[in-house]
Amino acid sequence: MNQHESKRILLSRRAFLRNTALGIGAVALAGCAVPIAPQAGSGGSAAPAPAATTLSFLTQGGNQMAFDRYEPLIPQFQEANGGITVEPIWEPGGAIEVQTKLLTLIAAGDAPDVYWAHSYTNAGQAKRNIQMDLTPYIDSDPSVGEDAWLLAAWLDFQIDGKQIGFPRETTSTVMIYNKDLFEQHGLPIPVDNWTWADFENAAATITEGEGADKIFGTADWHLNRNTWIKMWQKGGDVVSGDGTQFTMNQEPSLEQIREIAAWHHDLGVHLSASTAEAGGFTTADLFTTGKIGMFPQFSVFSGVLASEFEWDIAHLPKDPDDIATTRVASAGHSMYSGTSKGDAAWQWLRYLGNEEAFRHWVDATGLAVPSLKVVAESFLESSAASLPPTSHIMLDAFQYGRPEPVAGDWIGVHREIQPALNSIYGIEKADPQAALDAIASRVEELINFVPGG
Repeated sequence: MNQHESKRILLSRRAFLRNTALGIGAVALAGCAVPIAPQAGSGGSAAPAPAATTLSFLTQGGNQMAFDRYEPLIPQFQEANGGITVEPIWEPGGAIEVQTKLLTLIAAGDAPDVYWAHSYTNAGQAKRNIQMDLTPYIDSDPSVGEDAWLLAAWLDFQIDGKQIGFPRETTSTVMIYNKDLFEQHGLPIPVDNWTWADFENAAATITEGEGADKIFGTADWHLNRNTWIKMWQKGGDVVSGDGTQFTMNQEPSLEQIREIAAWHHDLGVHLSASTAEAGGFTTADLFTTGKIGMFPQFSVFSGVLASEFEWDIAHLPKDPDDIATTRVASAGHSMYSGTSKGDAAWQWLRYLGNEEAFRHWVDATGLAVPSLKVVAESFLESSAASLPPTSHIMLDAFQYGRPEPVAGDWIGVHREIQPALNSIYGIEKADPQAALDAIASRVEELINFVPGG
């Protein structure tokens, strides 16, 4: 290690907290999930790493929970793998902030060996070959494989057939519904084969009242991630298969957007986003007060636990000829392709993927949907009292769910598409074709973007 490298800033938790107290800044932890790693093995018994190896590990840091994720695990790993030291780099923020730090360190010749990653930034990084292709390690290690993981979460970290990381925390999208409202109106409870006609009938039946007392049949389909699911079911998508062209402004996607617009404008069964925002409420807030019959939501239910009525979850509706799918998003860990400490980095990655590490995350930090199957299933059993009766549905969804078609600057794509959908579904009632055509060239710039290029 040269003199410059020895001066690399690897903040300890104590130094990080001291600096933030002095005003250097602590940004609230963001992002829809946190990292993970490989499969259930014994804790990392791959080929022995060279003695006296120091690994740098870039991850989220900004609050106590962030530190609690790894601080107990680092000394345990070091004790079990003598000669390997893990030095964390704590970076406040979510996917963008951590990626910015990663690119900065790479440009300075000081790249981390292992780092926190998010499915929204994976594709852009892959264009620069930033992630290590883990396939050779996986092929040589029988204790690591996709069967140990929730399938769609595993695929969230796979690009062009290469495994470029491992999911730790993940979510699937399901339907949350007010069981009391369904029973009150004599509606059948949603089952696995309920259709979009069943959904629309339920939404129309539940919708009643006026003004502040109005109860809406459904909500949150205006969000891009939920609009996309309905498009996917009918064979549409956000971008072309090769990830280079915007396709939301083409059929069959356009027809699904028009249908959701009709729920807002013609049928009046969908809560307006502006209605909730004007009152300072979230959809979950309104659901807990009985003002919403059902809405799609990724599988974190903390916002609706205060409901004083019976509620449950269901698979999203689909018609007989539809593609069975839903949205999955994950975060995890990757190895840097330029690391000179591949074997040691793999040891750390595998250690983070063992059952003990996952159980620590569930117990100490409240990890909501662990990507490791055995821990996810036991989590449902141990948390049954606070989860919906059919909570197994959120795990079943990983068997048919899919990642978003991430390409280029995917967070930028989200930010470009959402205002266009707001104009279509909102009081502006913009024409879907015109609104989406207007953003097509900008979205194509974003999906072809190479970060740090």
